[in-house]
Amino acid sequence: MEEKAINTNILQDEKLFFAIHRLKAQFVSLFSAIANYIPDQELAIFHPHPKGKKITKGNELQHCPYQVLDLVRNFDKKEGLNIRFLNWWGHGLFILVFFGSDQLPKSHVFKNYTDHGFEACLTGSPWDYTGIVKHHRHTSSLLYDDLPHHVKRFRHLQLVKHIPFHTDIEKLHEHIIAEWHAMKKFHHV
Repeated sequence: MEEKAINTNILQDEKLFFAIHRLKAQFVSLFSAIANYIPDQELAIFHPHPKGKKITKGNELQHCPYQVLDLVRNFDKKEGLNIRFLNWWGHGLFILVFFGSDQLPKSHVFKNYTDHGFEACLTGSPWDYTGIVKHHRHTSSLLYDDLPHHVKRFRHLQLVKHIPFHTDIEKLHEHIIAEWHAMKKFHHV
């Protein structure tokens, strides 16, 4: 046993648990509204074989709750593409765009992402959020001509962008939808 004392203040704070539950529900509702806003046909803009949309939630991503909205959902290491909105409690809200090693963006698409504040992740796994978020293993200095070397080293390309929280849920919804529309424009849609 690590600690001998039990924090009964937390255990008995029903208001805290209701507040946590309410906030989790807000993000699931937010991600549901975004998923419902995006027609399935638009996913094919990004990848010819999309597998739809999915919301995932959990409590133990490095001991913190999280909610995820995945769009496209093709995680194939070579041909895949996924757009992930990750709300990781205690760490922030992020967009992560995964490209399989044979599905790299064209130069103008890559430039659109990087000009819009996306950075290339520097981790061997697209799910290494500790490395990407906590240890800031991402860079804004990756050039398009260096993508083959990057993919040879990391076996994929993943771009990440931090989204600031808004206390107004409607403004946060609008911000995420604006990011979605921007990504569609990156691909000239």
